[in-house]
Amino acid sequence: MIIEDLPALLTAVIWAWASIMYGDFMKRMHPLTVNFLRMLYASVVLLIPAMVLGLNYGAIWGSLSGLLSLVIGDSLYLFSINYSGVSIAAPASYTYIPLTVLFAVFLGEPLTITKLMASILLIPGVYLLSRGGGSRREIKGLFLGLAAAVAWSAGQTMIKIADIAGLNPISIAFTRVAAAGIVLFMVNRLTGSNIAKAVRETVRSYLPIIAVLDLGLGVALFALSMDLIGLGLTVILTGSMPLIAQVMSSIMGRERFSIVKFLGALIIVVAIILVMLSWP
Repeated sequence: MIIEDLPALLTAVIWAWASIMYGDFMKRMHPLTVNFLRMLYASVVLLIPAMVLGLNYGAIWGSLSGLLSLVIGDSLYLFSINYSGVSIAAPASYTYIPLTVLFAVFLGEPLTITKLMASILLIPGVYLLSRGGGSRREIKGLFLGLAAAVAWSAGQTMIKIADIAGLNPISIAFTRVAAAGIVLFMVNRLTGSNIAKAVRETVRSYLPIIAVLDLGLGVALFALSMDLIGLGLTVILTGSMPLIAQVMSSIMGRERFSIVKFLGALIIVVAIILVMLSWP
């Protein structure tokens, strides 16, 4: 059982590590530029496998997922990291899991006690995160993380529709990053960012590796985990990412450990577990 759980746990570790490492590049680049570079490097690696495996009309929904999750959601998430650090940004943005299930109630799914409890738990969890961040900058980062959660919730729906349409996971990943990359390229050009310079500065750095591990290997391990242990347990295990990110960030000396922030993240992770336990 432990071996079967490893892919989901590795996914959580990869996403936590990537969230921390992106912060290094945002110290000298705009978050929107960093987000574009992520899409660029991941697209280059995923292009050939996606072409070999093929595309179908599900690519439309994969592209929409990229626009919602990667352009809007990930950009907001990176801004959140830039303002408040990963210890606040990660748990705030991961409220997307309970939010997604709660939104599904309005689409006809039943409202259970565990779903209601999970939704209520988000309130003290977010409150503790806000108390853990004393500055207005950190509070702004908190709300950006919550906004990212809403965008991610919408983007996850598009992935499900693309999957129902029969588009394979690799091609879904490619259409997401490719569509997001095109839009982010245009946004960066309109804002005057020097894309060529940014590529020259990062192509030989560890950013391409982070992007491929984050958007490529992380997603592949997530899909493998769903096959091994099911979606519910996979999301529960990957939902540990906010806590892993806080501990990892503290060990790496990137952010100071705060018991208040930790408790806020812990409450949100408990909410995620409650939501997933309510799934059939």
